[in-house]
Amino acid sequence: MALNITKRYIYLLFLGAVILTVFSFLNSWLISFTIFLIYNGVCFLLLMIDYFTSPGKEVFEISRWGNNHLSIYEKEEIAFMVYYKGYKKTRVEMKDEIPDFHFKTDKKVIKAELLPHSKTKLTYLVTPTKRGAFLFGKLHVRYEGNWKLCKKAFIVDLSLEYKVYPNMKNLRKYRMTGLNNHQWKQGQKHLKMLGKGTSFESLREYVPGDEYRKINWKATARGDKPIINQYEPEKDQHVYFFIDTGRPMSYSIRGYNKLDIVVNTALILSDVVNQNGDLSGLLLFNTEVDNMIAPGKGIEHRNKILETLYHIQHTNYTSNYEEAFYYFKRRERHRSIIFFFTDFDSFEEAEMMLKVLSVITRNNLVVIALMKDEQVEQIASSDIKSELDLYNKGVALELMDERKKIIRLLNQKGVFCLESTPEKMELATVNKYIQIKNKLIF
Repeated sequence: MALNITKRYIYLLFLGAVILTVFSFLNSWLISFTIFLIYNGVCFLLLMIDYFTSPGKEVFEISRWGNNHLSIYEKEEIAFMVYYKGYKKTRVEMKDEIPDFHFKTDKKVIKAELLPHSKTKLTYLVTPTKRGAFLFGKLHVRYEGNWKLCKKAFIVDLSLEYKVYPNMKNLRKYRMTGLNNHQWKQGQKHLKMLGKGTSFESLREYVPGDEYRKINWKATARGDKPIINQYEPEKDQHVYFFIDTGRPMSYSIRGYNKLDIVVNTALILSDVVNQNGDLSGLLLFNTEVDNMIAPGKGIEHRNKILETLYHIQHTNYTSNYEEAFYYFKRRERHRSIIFFFTDFDSFEEAEMMLKVLSVITRNNLVVIALMKDEQVEQIASSDIKSELDLYNKGVALELMDERKKIIRLLNQKGVFCLESTPEKMELATVNKYIQIKNKLIF
């Protein structure tokens, strides 16, 4: 067990230096030096006594505490439960082995005072910046001796794998909104609107303003009042999320990876889809299809999607749209709603996708979700102060014009194109789904 000295011991040694200085003026140098040696010898003896008489690491029982599931870009608590069996209170310092680069911490060392025979929960906060599984390793512990002259140190192996998932806090926020049947902020669309769907719900009396085509003539003939059919959005609709993990998702926006934003959005939308009685499915692809999860709902299905999404990573390759679309067509015969998360670096890339897009648009409703390039928009709207500014603004305007052409072309092909800022991507896709379900645009 390692030995470290405390400030109290340093003060004792400093006092010895003061004594040496004083005696050097009053007595001979030899006598003063002898007294100094004796004093330091006594101090060292006290240090050894403190070290060997203080309790060892056996008075500590330490374990990791709490959930090992973390949410990306959220402050999360890493906790330890410490049972101290000593008979005197002591100060303790603990330092965890945190994976490099991918975690920001509020403090590197946890400090606390432990009371005799007590259990204490010690915590620190981390902010994960990457999804995946990460190993938190050994815990380095230091604590004071009985006389507070030394600090004894030891290491305990508490290695545990923590999984960094998409933002679960946002997921819970949207779920509560849906369960309470509140209106979505800014979108102002209910999850359920009778009369807007195609699935029969009930009969009721006609009131002025109702559509004549909904009159149930058989029911009207049996009574003396006009009766109409009331509908609701159909249930068990298949809703797929296509996620392109290729080069378009390899970029970052204000420090946030585009793929992380898409993964969070897909997970939240999947939960909303299941709340509304529909089935959510998933397809991940790049140069080939990496994974496909058939439509389903329930806790097990949601966890399956979550486990699939938490560790996916982007590549720098160009995605194979044809492979993905034909793969889907061979395995899904049901008419589905498809939210397609991708992006385009150029008009040529968009044309490549458009050549085979009809494979899935023929029998499905497709919504392509794109993220706005705010940096390009900012350059395009900036003032010109130099030739370089003029050149950059010209390039930015050309890129924006090309993007508008892509979106216009997609709309002409019967594909809904949703373009949003990263912050509003979740809300925009949820509102688009609600609009589709309520037959406002479908």
